[in-house]
Amino acid sequence: MLRESTNKQRHDQQRHNQQRHGGIWRSLVATLLTLMAGALLTCTNSYAEDSTVTVLAHASSGPLQCEIRRTDAGHSVGLTGTITSSTAVAGKFRFMVTKSGPSGSSNINQGNNFELTAGSQTDVGHVTINLEDNAKAVVELVATSNDGIECRAKAPLER
Repeated sequence: MLRESTNKQRHDQQRHNQQRHGGIWRSLVATLLTLMAGALLTCTNSYAEDSTVTVLAHASSGPLQCEIRRTDAGHSVGLTGTITSSTAVAGKFRFMVTKSGPSGSSNINQGNNFELTAGSQTDVGHVTINLEDNAKAVVELVATSNDGIECRAKAPLER
């Protein structure tokens, strides 16, 4: 009987310790997640304040409008392809960047399907490149609707 009582007390103590340590771990994880979220917001806000957005190219065909946007932050250049439509439309897009410069060359190709409701807009491709001095790039966005309407925007980049 004494042995059973001692085993039960030991088991109860172990369960109590597990619950206490579990609470500590949950608290630690919650604190770390909060700190990480704060750091991410700080970085995002800092980038947004230091950057400017420029429309590099704009084209339209039927209800489709294609736009290439440039966001500068130091030597980094963010390039975003955007499609807008005045009517509901679906199709495929290609977003291409070709870059050459002192650090070498690169070819980036993105593509996928898109679907828009009337009057809506969507970002369909995004690339960030380092555009150092004496570098050149060409960016092109092609959106083709399922019924054959094609919108093509193209622009050169230099530093």
